[in-house]
Amino acid sequence: MKKVVVAKSAGFCWGVRRAFDKVVDTVKNKAADEKVYTYGPLIHNPQAVETLEKMGVSVLDEMPKDIKGTVFIRTHGLCPEERESLRRSGSKICDSTCPDVGIIQGIVRKHVRRGYHAIIVGNLEHPEVRALLGYAENKGVAVSTKEEIETKLPTEWKNVCVVAQSTQKEEKFEELVQVIKKKYPQAVIFNTICSSTTERQEEVRMLSREVDAVVVVGGFNSANTTKLAQISREMGTPTFHIETEKELNHNDFEGFDTIGVTAGSSTPSWLIEKVVERLSQF
Repeated sequence: MKKVVVAKSAGFCWGVRRAFDKVVDTVKNKAADEKVYTYGPLIHNPQAVETLEKMGVSVLDEMPKDIKGTVFIRTHGLCPEERESLRRSGSKICDSTCPDVGIIQGIVRKHVRRGYHAIIVGNLEHPEVRALLGYAENKGVAVSTKEEIETKLPTEWKNVCVVAQSTQKEEKFEELVQVIKKKYPQAVIFNTICSSTTERQEEVRMLSREVDAVVVVGGFNSANTTKLAQISREMGTPTFHIETEKELNHNDFEGFDTIGVTAGSSTPSWLIEKVVERLSQF
């Protein structure tokens, strides 16, 4: 039997749990004919989204024009223009933006209106970053590499505000901040990486030193989960990123006595428990 060590931080972070519980409570207390939606997947975990769908929660993939019911804004937030369009759709809006993301939005909006340009260290395709760019009011740029800093950022900018996508890797953010500072020595820097993200990243480093292999549980579309797997691999530890226990193969763990398990901030506890149970049976 394998020894399984589970990271203390594995599972829903408080912002995700807050959003998930809010939707569940709404479904339980709604009128029989009332519809409940999320604008985009509530969180980046297919199994959690599927659970909500089985409860009658529908995912809207595009902006509704005329819809009745309650629409939840996803944890990643929404840009002001889309918020306004959602308001005009006639639906009841319930904001489930993670409070930590809301703080970043406030920082961007405040500094842009004071004459700053915003630089967001993050993935342009991520919904959180797209929402942040909306708060930058056409005065923001998202960058994720040194090359993008050199090519996408105008040299004539004077007042610059720098924030991070909340799920960014600490090392990458610090690395890119140094490059930005060379280009804009007066840049105002805000390390807006979520404390939960930082904690998980530090814990997976420690865990990977103590075990023979690491299993990272969470959506393949989850940025923070993917980064946990990257960090574990960078530590030189055999690493398996999976979404469910069904992806575990006994042969992959031959020769490993101690297996570490961690999970992204949008991974439900029941998925982690099933993974631990299956690993323990090997």
